Order: sequence, then C-alpha cells, then structure tokens
Amino acid sequence: MSTTTASPPVTDDGSPSGGRLRRWRPLLIALAAFLVVSGVITLLRPTESTVPLAIDNPHPAGAQALAQLLRDEGVSLTPVTGLNEALHHASASAEPVTIAVIGVGGLSEAEREALAHSGADVTVIGAIYADLTGLTQMTPEGTSVVASTPLAAECTDADALASQSLAGTTGSVSLQADSDAVGCFPLPGHPDRYAWATDSLPGGGRLRVVADSSLVTNERLATAGHAALAMRSLGHHEQVIWFDALRAPSDQSDRNAALPPWLPPVMMQIGIAVALLALVQGRRFGPLVYEALPVVVRSTETTAGRGRLYRRAKDRDRAAQALRAGTALRLGRRLGLMPAATMADLVDAVSRASGLPPDYVRQALDGPPPLSDRSLMDLAAQLDRLESEVSS
Repeated sequence: MSTTTASPPVTDDGSPSGGRLRRWRPLLIALAAFLVVSGVITLLRPTESTVPLAIDNPHPAGAQALAQLLRDEGVSLTPVTGLNEALHHASASAEPVTIAVIGVGGLSEAEREALAHSGADVTVIGAIYADLTGLTQMTPEGTSVVASTPLAAECTDADALASQSLAGTTGSVSLQADSDAVGCFPLPGHPDRYAWATDSLPGGGRLRVVADSSLVTNERLATAGHAALAMRSLGHHEQVIWFDALRAPSDQSDRNAALPPWLPPVMMQIGIAVALLALVQGRRFGPLVYEALPVVVRSTETTAGRGRLYRRAKDRDRAAQALRAGTALRLGRRLGLMPAATMADLVDAVSRASGLPPDYVRQALDGPPPLSDRSLMDLAAQLDRLESEVSS
C-alpha cells in the first residue's frame, strides 16, 4: 500500500512565491520607474543658488552675471569653501591667480596675513566695517553716498579710469594709515574716503578693495561703470578663485563630512516611496464593533462610587462643581431655557418659578466652593430644595 504526500501548489514560474510576485509586480515596476525618473530629474536639474554674491546665483543679489562676463573673456572661476583650499589652488597654479574674498572680516588676522603673503592678487568684495588687519593698513569706514550720487575716478589707476564712474557706494575705505595705497572714486564732502582702492601686497600680489559689494551683483552690475570696475578688479589673470569667508566651514572635518548635493533629494524620494508602499500594503483596521457589556451597572452605583472617590481625595471643589452643573442642566431643561442661557438668566428663571430669593438661588448655583464635608452636604440639600420647589 503506497501513500502520497500533498505538495504545495506550484505556479507557472516553478516556485510557490510566483503568484505573490505577480501580484506585487505592478507596484514594484511603478516604484522603480518613480525612483528612476526622480533620480534623473534631480541629477539633470541645473544647480541654482540663493546665496548672496554666489557665482551660480541668478537672482538680484547674486553674482552670476559677473561670472558669465569673466568666462566670456576667458577667465575661469573656481569656487572654494575654505582659505586653505584657496591658498592651495594659488600655490599649485603655474600662472598668477586672483583670489576674490567676500566677507574678509570673517577671517582671523593670521589668515589675512597668509592671504597677503600668498603671492596672488587679492580682490576684497565688500569692506564696510570689516577688519582688514594683516592684509593692509587701509581702514574700512561706514561713510556712504546714495546711488543717485555719481562718483568719478579722480585718480591715475588704469582700472578705475576705465570704469569712469560709479553710482554711489555703501561703505568706503580710508588711506590715512597707508601711504602706498591709491584711492579712487572719492566721496563728495568726505576727504580720504574712497569707494575703491588698491595697494601692493608683501607677497608680490596686488590688493584691490571694492568697498560696496552690491556693485558686483546682478541687480547693479549694469549701472554706471560697475561692470567695468568689477571686470578690471578680477580679470587681470586667467583664473579667479572665489572664496566666501562668511560661509566657510569651521574646520576641514566639516567639509569632509558634508553630504553630496544629490543625496538629500534622493533620500527624500526614497522616503516618499516607502510611505506610499506602507500606505498601499499596510494593515487596515475594520469598522468599530459594539459589544454588550458582561454586566449592567446601575447609575446609582456609579454615582455613589464617584462620590466615594471625591470623598477619599477630599476634592470638594470638583464634587460641588459636578453637583451644581447637574442641577443647572436639569433646571434649565425643566424651565425651557436655551443651552446658551447665562447663569443670570437661569437664576432669574429659577427664582420666579420657585419663589425663592435670587440671592439664595445664586449662592446655591454659583457660590464659592464648600470648605468642609458638612458644607458640601448643605450645598447638596440646597440644590435638592431648588429642584423640589421648581417641580412643585
């Protein structure tokens, strides 16, 4: 006599899980397509910054227009995130370079000294109230003139003369402590205040200071001679290193730990996909089911039990509040008052229906909390009398 054992059902693909995979296949295909499309869009999306004076920022406060003008003239721009990186590029280059520094006041004096001795040309963009110690003896000043005031070069520097004029300035520099510096675009009525200045550096490079950083922004670059001055201040060499000291990481480890720009969007897309999958495949609760209680508890027992709890906790305030609220609700219904009726309306209606003085009714329904168990019992008696008088 032979016996046979039942085998699990085999699907078309030869495995018991084939049916399950077929059920999931449309969802998996849609999820894969979603991730691929999202990744391609993220990678192909042009990078666009909103950081002020960033060379990839097309907004009014950005410097993308200046960067494009420099590239059109054959100048390459290299953005860096730290001073050491900028100095490394300068020393590794076989040709002279220009280091454009934004927020020079964010550097320490030792860092500014290293910049001065790097041998590169240095162009400071924005010097209002910035500390230039270690880089030059020029002194930044807050003296400014409005944009409607034209400023003429009034110096012999070729870069300034090519620009001819500026439309005002926010901030300026003083040359009183630096006899070798040359100042251009003096401010009317303010001797020794200049919107642009140049000086030699101990490392052999040339320092150029644009006091007002807004002169090189997309919004103001086409005004007066701003574009010419910006181009001449930065375009002496074929490479410009763009360094924003205000947004530099505190140390090298922070830069190494920085996430690649494409990772956060990809992680967000994966999170959305996982959430959708959980929503589709997650367990759902059915409708609420009402079940009969195994025993019936009389309302009197519930009331007595709650009263014992109040007594054990010595919570006379809450007990009195519960008694008054219940009495007020029953009296209001019995007298036909609206739910929005005030306590004054209830007191007046109860007083007229029972013939009791209004002060007595108000003391019972809205008086101070009882101070003892005896006072709580008296309050309960008063409320019972009110209901009896109204019902009679």
